[in-house]
Amino acid sequence: MCSISGIIAKGCCLDVRYSLDMMKILKHRGKDGSGLYVDDDVYYFKEGLDKDNLKLDKTFFISFGHNRLAIVGRYLQPISNEDESLWVICNGEIYNYIEIMNELKEHTFKTDSDSEVILHLYEDKALYRLDGDYAYAIYDKKKNILILGRDRFGVKPLFYVDTDKYFAFSSERKALYHLLININKEKKDLDYLNSKIKRLKPNSYLIYYLDNLRYEIIEKEIVKNSPELNISYNKAVDYLDKILKKAVYKRVRGLDRVGVICSGGLDSSLIAYYSSKYVNTTLYAVGTEDSEDLKYAQKLANYLNLELKTYIINENEFEEHLFKVVKALDDINLLNLSVGIPIYLSTKLAKEDKLKVVLSGQGADEIFGGYKRHENSENLKEELIKDIKNLYKVNLERDDHCSMANTIELRVPFLDSELVDFSLSLPESYLKGELRKKILRDVAKKYLPEDIALRPKKAAQYGTKSEKMIYKVAKKYGFSKKNINKFLEFLKEKYWFIE
Repeated sequence: MCSISGIIAKGCCLDVRYSLDMMKILKHRGKDGSGLYVDDDVYYFKEGLDKDNLKLDKTFFISFGHNRLAIVGRYLQPISNEDESLWVICNGEIYNYIEIMNELKEHTFKTDSDSEVILHLYEDKALYRLDGDYAYAIYDKKKNILILGRDRFGVKPLFYVDTDKYFAFSSERKALYHLLININKEKKDLDYLNSKIKRLKPNSYLIYYLDNLRYEIIEKEIVKNSPELNISYNKAVDYLDKILKKAVYKRVRGLDRVGVICSGGLDSSLIAYYSSKYVNTTLYAVGTEDSEDLKYAQKLANYLNLELKTYIINENEFEEHLFKVVKALDDINLLNLSVGIPIYLSTKLAKEDKLKVVLSGQGADEIFGGYKRHENSENLKEELIKDIKNLYKVNLERDDHCSMANTIELRVPFLDSELVDFSLSLPESYLKGELRKKILRDVAKKYLPEDIALRPKKAAQYGTKSEKMIYKVAKKYGFSKKNINKFLEFLKEKYWFIE
């Protein structure tokens, strides 16, 4: 995972320092080198960003920048095609890039980067072949257009803003706040600034026409109600087992080590099991000393003979962690903070172990019906489709920001396209049982202790007791549980990140 950002100036050119500032604000997303396209000039920074390397009086009409978290390949971005008529920057991973490279014999690949396949698929009008989690920008010089694209479920974030002075995009809103405050002189208010910024929806393309400074958005359906499969329950269990293994393998292929954010619950424990079959796997768990998640995570680690690293939250340290998560997030509410803290601390441990990739069980509840509200739903499939469509702005954005604050890429095997399509084609009776997520539990029973496979869902904020700790910090600052929203407003005013 990396960061992408860019600006198209309207009317008069803008100073290049705005592009550099955006890249610096997003530097936590990729510290292994940077690249900047400024009109027809390209600059690469192998040792890091230094605006003195560029003439400060340089202005531009179009610029876009990339900060790299090195996982696949050796090359910095932007990357061009053979004749440099196309340029790409990408945040994310293309899981089938090796297969695509081997098939596109008519193209010359200049790098070993997975992102380069985006350019050549674009040339072949075959971007639909991408299998991965990504947000990218393609600059087509011949057509004089900029194309922004996002993966099917919105695992990787992408935001944009359109003003009378510029159009800009970014992996996080933070970089766009900087432009709004310093170019447009907007007020430094988080909710107000967020109202100015839009998300590009998952499975969508934004095409910006530089000739007339306008754009259009092409939205493709994320998921839809599929015909029900005529498959026996036992065969469905076996097939689910097979495609879950495949989904995890895709996300660890080529890596020596990965981490798993582990609560000791069904979803993360199953991911940990599959991962451990392919790559050296370390579990990371967070909670107060007596939290349920730590107990179950330890049991899983013992059972699978895996290393477990834990972060025991105490009241004195928690306040500091809370403020850091406030700075990481651009959308601050109680749920985001209480779930974001365990993700932030887990990935902090992974960073200390010099890992770059961790896996999580995110998405399993949405595709297999894991929430209490799913139990008595009259039309479970419609509820699941609604949840999957909203996942990018409800959970994925928060998880991305909290993990990337530690420069850790978070991968989510349950949001594999084949897996999601299969789950939505199953009879509802295969999902509902005495416990929710029936079929997933029966897969887990093959490999995990029964009390983990059958463990009832315990939301992260309760399993780690992070929400309870937030209330304690609020009380310290004079805010009762009843006035928690006032405490959140206090956090926005005092600790929210502005550069």
